[in-house]
Amino acid sequence: MKKIFLIIAFALTAAFADSEGIFVDVELLSGTHQRAKFLGIENDTVSLGGYIQNKFTVVRIAKKQFKKIIDEHGNDLLNGSPQTIPSSSSVASSSTTALSSATIAKTDTVEVPKQDSVTTEKKVQQPHKTVLIAYTTEGVTQSIADQFTALTARILMESGENLQIMRKSDIQNCDDNICIQSELASHGFKSIYLGEIVSNIKTDSLTLNLTHAFYEDSLPMLHRASVNVSRETAFSDAITNNKLKNQLLDAQGKETIKTKKDRSYIHIETDPDGATISRVDDEAICKSPCTFVTTDTAKFTVHAYWNVDRHLWGASTNIIPLPGDTVHVSLKLKRVAPEIRILTFPEGANIYKANSPITKRSKAIAQTPDKFPAYNMGTDSLLIRKAGYRDTLVSFFVAPVSQIDLSIDLEKLTNFDEIEKQKKWLHDKKMQTLGEAFIGGAAGTILIGSLMMYFAHLDYNDADEIKKDLKIPGAVKGKNYQDKVKKNKKLVDQGDNKAIAGGILLGTGAALLGVGLYFYF
Repeated sequence: MKKIFLIIAFALTAAFADSEGIFVDVELLSGTHQRAKFLGIENDTVSLGGYIQNKFTVVRIAKKQFKKIIDEHGNDLLNGSPQTIPSSSSVASSSTTALSSATIAKTDTVEVPKQDSVTTEKKVQQPHKTVLIAYTTEGVTQSIADQFTALTARILMESGENLQIMRKSDIQNCDDNICIQSELASHGFKSIYLGEIVSNIKTDSLTLNLTHAFYEDSLPMLHRASVNVSRETAFSDAITNNKLKNQLLDAQGKETIKTKKDRSYIHIETDPDGATISRVDDEAICKSPCTFVTTDTAKFTVHAYWNVDRHLWGASTNIIPLPGDTVHVSLKLKRVAPEIRILTFPEGANIYKANSPITKRSKAIAQTPDKFPAYNMGTDSLLIRKAGYRDTLVSFFVAPVSQIDLSIDLEKLTNFDEIEKQKKWLHDKKMQTLGEAFIGGAAGTILIGSLMMYFAHLDYNDADEIKKDLKIPGAVKGKNYQDKVKKNKKLVDQGDNKAIAGGILLGTGAALLGVGLYFYF
């Protein structure tokens, strides 16, 4: 049985062998099927050849363990006339443990078993200039990596590459790709491919990375290409729309085959439900839970937010689409309070909302540098204005994050007409501001004048009450009578003073109001 497993072990490399013998389909009595190279039958022993760790190796199995051996023309070689092993058939060493001149040299020395006490040696020519380092894995079974290695090798061979397959473990004393590339280049390889498979558990996909180092001089030209495939249907997805072939073309620095874009589906659920789902380039896509379609192939960001009475909950995530498949995303919303932090160079610029034209009566919401809260998610715009500099319109996306930083370099004005237009606006703005100050001053003055007039009215009323008491018959020359007379006179005098002051203030206020209205309008 151990010999049966040896046949399975060199199956991958046997498909790419360039040695003696013919390809046959082998079936054992145990039911095992295999494709290998048939080298002959001698003394009831069948010899089959194939590659094990890049060495052409002969395996001998008793003839009675075979059910049939069929060549490419349909002939049954097992039950036909016996064939003897040619004298040039070879038995390679059982294994290779390190990259050496014997492993990757242009010729391999193969040992022939003794016959009549005579030992011969033969040189098998292998003019390989290309090597494919088998895919390494991260979170993926080795069998998947081996199958992708075989697919990649087949496509390379179909494109005319005469390649050799190795594993990283075949190259001792090298822990990184640069060392491997240098070691292989020193043995004459000009084109080196290194594969890597990375598992993306979050998106339930696999990323195939292929690095190509091509040596024309002492320094290589490096190209790296990546492609994402669904974990569940990795192989069918890889060959759909020339994905794997395009990856190779990209790694070779060649133009890829244009294909129709596959649609991807993104399904998003949030806790709580009912959140608005959006992208930076789209105000709102749907309400969670929902599924939307995209033709993008590159990674993009999706935001989810829920806004009630200026209380905002939100979350964000990055998504890698799977063409023809669905990416499932679950987001838990958290309380956020976004702030827009804006800087300008130079500082001191006024910030205006850009939802309406800027006039002399427009109010700036802040002056740089400053930050202010954001209550509405989605796309927003601000207009930055500073004397001597061109107006700058800034559009940005308000995402459910704690802080959004905006940094703007202001452009100095050089056009004469624009400078004059800005000067006029600044003058009108200054006059309007002055008018507002006068109107505000007039309002205060009129208010104080009105209060003075009211207090004068109260003094006059008190004086009238005392005057009524003085008309009652009594001792005209009594002390109480004389005190009331003095108090009456005092109240009248106070009322007169307050009335005069109030009148002056009212007049001044009216004048200020008139001047303010003139400046304002």
